[in-house]
Amino acid sequence: MKLKILVFDQEHSLRELLRTILAAQGHEVMAFSDPTVCPLFGNLLNEQCCCIKEHPCADAVLIDIKMPSISALDFLKLQRRRGCKALDANKAVMSASMTRDLEEAIQEFGAHHIKKPFRLTEIKSWINECAGRLAAVHQPPA
Repeated sequence: MKLKILVFDQEHSLRELLRTILAAQGHEVMAFSDPTVCPLFGNLLNEQCCCIKEHPCADAVLIDIKMPSISALDFLKLQRRRGCKALDANKAVMSASMTRDLEEAIQEFGAHHIKKPFRLTEIKSWINECAGRLAAVHQPPA
């Protein structure tokens, strides 16, 4: 299943590595250094979701905890408040300094946590899980 994936990370080399690897698997990947430069993000003051479709802007979101303009958790909360249609379980927060409190906050949100440094197999596995969740959601009723 081809997914539309958003990657947010300040570190250029990591962002490009994730974009390249995931695109090579056939996914559509948009990678940004800051959530606020993503054209799908819209204006910070806008309280409405920028998606004009019935479907989410992305099937999966990978975001580093520390972003220049907004933290990953604040970004995810803002998405939820705006009515983001993407599954919370298909959002992952990456951090090199994963604390117990941060891990719990991410889990309470319903998102996945990924400790840096990570193995690419971990990312690929998580993306496959995201595809499985989407397939289950879009499966026609019996």
